[in-house]
This record gives sequence, structure tokens and C-alpha cells, in this order.
Amino acid sequence: MIRRIPQILVADDDRTVRTVISHALSKQGYQVGAATSVAGLWDMATTGRGDVLITDVNFPDGDALDLLPRLQAKRPDLVIIVMSAQANLLTAIKTQQRGVFDYLPKPFELRQLLDVMSRAVSDEREGKSSNTPAATLPEQIPSPLLGKSPAMQVTFKLLSRIATQSVPVLIKAESGSRKQTVAQTLHEMSHLSSASFETADLSCVETERHAELLFGARGLFTRTSVGTLFLNNIEYLSAAAQKFLVQFLVTGASNVSLQPAQHDHMRLACGTSTDLKQQVSNGAFREDLFFELSVAELELPPLRKRQEDIPLLSNWYCDQLNEQFQTDRHFSSEAVTCLQSYHWPGNVREFEAMLKRLFISTTGRQISLAIVEKELEKSLWVNQKAPLEVPKPSENLSHAIERHLVHYFRALGEDEPVSGLHGRILAEVERPLILATLHHTSGNQIKAAAMLGVNRNTLRKKIRELKISTNRAEYR
Repeated sequence: MIRRIPQILVADDDRTVRTVISHALSKQGYQVGAATSVAGLWDMATTGRGDVLITDVNFPDGDALDLLPRLQAKRPDLVIIVMSAQANLLTAIKTQQRGVFDYLPKPFELRQLLDVMSRAVSDEREGKSSNTPAATLPEQIPSPLLGKSPAMQVTFKLLSRIATQSVPVLIKAESGSRKQTVAQTLHEMSHLSSASFETADLSCVETERHAELLFGARGLFTRTSVGTLFLNNIEYLSAAAQKFLVQFLVTGASNVSLQPAQHDHMRLACGTSTDLKQQVSNGAFREDLFFELSVAELELPPLRKRQEDIPLLSNWYCDQLNEQFQTDRHFSSEAVTCLQSYHWPGNVREFEAMLKRLFISTTGRQISLAIVEKELEKSLWVNQKAPLEVPKPSENLSHAIERHLVHYFRALGEDEPVSGLHGRILAEVERPLILATLHHTSGNQIKAAAMLGVNRNTLRKKIRELKISTNRAEYR
């Protein structure tokens, strides 16, 4: 029996994207048809063409996601794959609600698409279970989950997938990333949202009280009203409580004197800013508990890894703060660019605090570059208390940086710096070095690459990553 060749419909208004995807699929032996608009993909699909539809979201004549329910009613056999570069959390949730087979945030590797396609046309692929509840839209998208960057797209996709699953979730993010807010949004998206959301920060509770806090007579696991329980800084959990928790996750009960009730409806979410695998290797965290807690791992990228989201975050916070302070302020474009250049060791929490200070200290309607630069100087090197000193003319760069870091550590006192200091320092030096070199070469990247001793493609990559302007007129 001759196997029929699957037919794929590719819908995207970008000619280059259509051509690249169509060519890649054709090389794999698929029959390929293409559409450039919502109306075009509707006409092709409703006339019976195509086994799989690969579609972008935004078209000049409409939103493909709005069309999907009607299209699926007409073509329930059609497998749909969505791709989008401008999507946010709502897009990821909507694709999950509409029973989309898979969702690919742009940019993606062609290998990823071909792997998804292989599953989509496979006879063994699983059908969508009608018993699986769909994620619901949260009341509002909180600031830690605002963005459209590739790094956040991965987070959105996973968040929408695990929202309705009652498996434990480990939220991994640096300090200041608002892990609790993310956990609460996960709760609002889930089928448990009508129950309560409870939380505890284990770093703020004496270790001797951990077992009682979780499994005592009034412990968090004994409350039948809890829908989602979020334990932040799970790495601080005492050894005794770790033992009880792993027993509870495996059997539904612990050997604490007061047995907790069965919690088939409860979801456990945990937050950490450390490497738990390393904690396991060091013997500080139980391996079996780590396996139980990390069934679903949700990583929230640090703010420095998604600097393209900062303009969106700035506008969002501006609206919030204008309402709070009864003002009408906005950032200049140069000020926003400056905010993008900062490393944000304190992540969203630091970003929010700084914007509040800017609003309080500003009297005019516009928050200018000079105002932002002045405020950033106070926050450089993670809340440094000592003033920045100007290097002496006779002092080389290494000595100047060493003297600066000595002041930084003295300013910390007994406090510990936020993890990742090495990477932050390198990034703080790298951007001004490239900028100064481009100014010296009047924006000539070939000369700048030679002067820096790096490959021109490497320099171009760094310029993109660090959001450095390529307009040569700015360097003259």
C-alpha cells in the first residue's frame, strides 16, 4: 500500500519566512502550499487542503488565533502549529486553549520545526484529551511575565502547558525575579484557581519550625482549602522537613504525629535562586526530594537576558506609577536605551524600585537620560554605598577596577553580593569597551574588531546582544 504524502499549509505574510520553511519541508518530502493572509489560509484549509497548518499569528487582515475555533469546527482533522515572534503570555495561553498541537516562538531552529512536524504527521501522535482542562487567562499579566523576547517566549510556552497539570513545579530564577508572583499567576491559570493560594518563605522561618509549619496541626499541608502551596527558597528546608516532604509527595502522608489530609487537589510549587543539583551533590538537599520537586522546571530568565523587554516594562510601570502618583510622566527614548544598557543584578525588583525613585525625584513631565544616568550611578555594582572614584591619570585600568571593587566589598559590610558577580562585572566592562572603541573608529566595525582583536562576526554578535547602536553617525 502506497503511503500518502502529507500536505502542509504554511501561512505567513513574511515572504522570507514562507520561502525558508516551505523549502525545508519540501526537502523532507512533504507537499507544501502557502498562504499570505488569514483569508488565504481560511480558503485553503476549508476546501480540504492540508493535513497540517503552520501559521503565524498576526496578519494585515486579522489575527489567526481568532480564526482557529471556526477553522477547527470546519476541519477537526487539521493539525495546527502556531509560530509567532510578537507573542506574549496571552498568546501562549490562547494556543493551549484552542487545542493547538504545538507553539513555536520565533526565532526557532528549522530542526525544531521538523521535529514538531514529524510528530504532527505520525500515526502514533496523541490526540488532545477532552478531559484535560484548558489554562485560563489570569486577571492581569504581572510585570515579571511582561515581554516578547525569545527568552520569555520559552517561559510562556512552558507556563501555559503546565498550568493545568497537578504536578510539582520548581520555579528557578535569580533573586528579585518575583518568583512568588509567577507562582500566583500559575495558580490563577490553573483549574485550582477557585481554591486558596498559600505561600511561605523558608528563609524567614527558623529551621526547627519547618516541619511544624508544613505538617503540624495547623500546617500548610493539613489545610484542605489550599489549591496551590508555594514554598520559596526551598533550599533552606531543614533535613527533617525534607524527609517528611518527600514521604508526603510519594505516599500522600508523612510520619509526623498529626497526619495531613490527602491532597489530590493541591499543587506544590517551589522557588529557588540556587543550583539545587549542586546542593544535592554537596549533601545539603535530598536527591529523592529534588527529583519529586523538579517534575516540571520553570526557568525565569534574568532581566539582563531580555533587555529588549525593557521598553515594554518601562511603559507599563510608567502607567502604573502615573496612576499612583497622579502624574503624567514618560521616559525619553535615550533614557530607555540607558535602562537597557544596565545589568540589573536585582532584576525586576530593582527595576521597579529604581523607577519609583525616578518618579519621586523628577519634577518635570519627561524623565531624561541625565536623570536616569545619575540614578544608575547610585545603583552600580549592586547597591554600592561608596561613591565611584575617578581613576588617577597614572593608574592603569586593572588597578582602577581593583580599587573600585575593594570599595564595593567594604560597602557591603557583612552582606553577601548577589550570585553571578563575575558575569555582571564582565558585562559592565564589555559594553563601554566596545562603545569607546566604536567612538574611536567613528563607528567603523572592521577597524573596531581589529583593534579589539576579535572576529568581525563576533563583534557584530556582541553589538546585537548588548543593544549597541550601529548608526555610524552617532560615533562621529
